[in-house]
Amino acid sequence: MSSDKLSADWSAKKIVRPQSLTIILADHIRELIVNGEIELGALISENDIANKLSVSRTPVRAALQKLEMERLVQILPQRGTFVFEFNAQEMQQTCEMRQILETGALRVALQHDRKKLLAVLEHHLVLGQEALQHDPDNFRAADTAFHMALIESSQNRDLIDFYQTIINRIRAFLNRLARTSDELQGSQRDHETIVALLREGHDGEAQEKLHWHLGGLQRMFQEKYARQ
Repeated sequence: MSSDKLSADWSAKKIVRPQSLTIILADHIRELIVNGEIELGALISENDIANKLSVSRTPVRAALQKLEMERLVQILPQRGTFVFEFNAQEMQQTCEMRQILETGALRVALQHDRKKLLAVLEHHLVLGQEALQHDPDNFRAADTAFHMALIESSQNRDLIDFYQTIINRIRAFLNRLARTSDELQGSQRDHETIVALLREGHDGEAQEKLHWHLGGLQRMFQEKYARQ
């Protein structure tokens, strides 16, 4: 192939630019779902969103397709777009995947830089304790940040990206869950125990404690939702 032919082929191809409006809309709708402003199972109207945000339906549709890839919504032909709902099986599968990802991330992060991992997690322990003492409503954010810091410490882009596909569904559930002060403090104590075990070099026990801690989401679902 000649250089002229190659140049012609390259120049004929269009550069696909980022759909920034689509990303902005996806971020906005995602937070509405996660924070509970749009209910689980609710029908989402493209027209309503487009009208309220003064945009066309095209980027709204693209944003919803992006959220479908994250399993936050389901697009059903001839029926519409619906926000996801948890059932017992999906909760179990989500918790199992989260356990696999976080315990794996912990193992990888320890291999990369134990001192840095401990410093990061200890920082988030402080933030969690401050939230409990001064603004318990913000503990959810501190809790999520602790686990996200653990994931990011793996420095594994594929692992981090895949974790993002489940964490927002987990946040959506937790933000709708009325957790008692004792439950919030129990979560913080679990974090402290995990870090203490790592500090003492008991990595296996720390992974076991993390695995059990993450299973608490399924236990809460069974106690507070499955019986309803």
